[in-house]
Amino acid sequence: MKKTFILILLLNISTIFPSQANYNELNVSNSYLELQQLKYGKDLIPVGQINSSIIDSIKLKPDTVEFSITLETEGATPTEASDLNVETMKKLKNYLNTLNITDDNLVTIDYKNRVKTIAKENNQEDNHYQAFLNIVLTIDDNDSFINLNKALDKYNINDISQLEEEKLTNYYLFQITAVANSESKAKEDLYQKYTNIANDLKNIGLTNVSIKSSFVRQIDTDKINEQRYFVNNTLKIKINRLDLIGKIIAKAQELKMKVNNDISYSVSPEAIQTAVKEHETLLLNQLTTKVQRLMAKQYVVGAPISLEIQSRYPEAIYERNNSSSDQMMFKMVSMKNYSNVDIYTPPEYEITLTLSGSFETLKKVEQN
Repeated sequence: MKKTFILILLLNISTIFPSQANYNELNVSNSYLELQQLKYGKDLIPVGQINSSIIDSIKLKPDTVEFSITLETEGATPTEASDLNVETMKKLKNYLNTLNITDDNLVTIDYKNRVKTIAKENNQEDNHYQAFLNIVLTIDDNDSFINLNKALDKYNINDISQLEEEKLTNYYLFQITAVANSESKAKEDLYQKYTNIANDLKNIGLTNVSIKSSFVRQIDTDKINEQRYFVNNTLKIKINRLDLIGKIIAKAQELKMKVNNDISYSVSPEAIQTAVKEHETLLLNQLTTKVQRLMAKQYVVGAPISLEIQSRYPEAIYERNNSSSDQMMFKMVSMKNYSNVDIYTPPEYEITLTLSGSFETLKKVEQN
């Protein structure tokens, strides 16, 4: 960034005299001579000018910090989500007021509304349980197998498979199930169903029936789609009190706000302007001394005709990725699952100043 301004304009001379000119040969008016005598007396007269410049730098400690926080609130309606967001943000602002941080230091940089469909389970009383019995029986011939299928049809049991064990080639397996809204009721219904089936099989001569295994499981409940509304509000905080950073972050996290890891430091324009102004006199003295060294002994440095100062400094802001390895780093651990926030001691802010000037060159008047 380049900043240019005129410090002093003492005299604007449109005619520049050669440095080797002789005073007696100058064609000047009486008014001009009177003006020069008021400035330098009768012993010195301007005979030309000399241009030069000098470069120096000043370092400033950052005095301003910026970071942002995000508050997400949820509600059954857009109004509920918004009202909750406003209420929580008000609590933060009330706390910031106690630190003399006003609305002038706060800027809303992002505000979003969104709706999300969430699948929720039914109430517990709507849950269902399914009980299972794996039944094994022997079948000696095809007729018995056909009779078994007919007996199980009225119970909607159609899956009968051969037990896959080498020594039990005539053993067959089928499954009985029962569903109820409690585990105990499912078991009760299942065993009643087993008793009825066993009696029916006994009537057709299938008596070698036994229970191989049993278990109960909860049936996946139906999901209820519910719409929830969210408000995301991101607030940027800019302050010139670096000692308040920790307090603000702690309060934000107490209010369940997410502190974004985007902290940055800078030097305020007021601080830069003050520092440059304080350095101007020193620069002018240095420039005058330099000009004196450049001039021949028979000449004297006069008043500045014009001075111009240029300021060059980085575009501002020291962010996390600009930090050096020797900076002091520490972390404030956020609440719950929020990201950690890195707070670091920022580097000094360097401003390069270039002062350029034109000075009158004077020569002593030869007395006759």
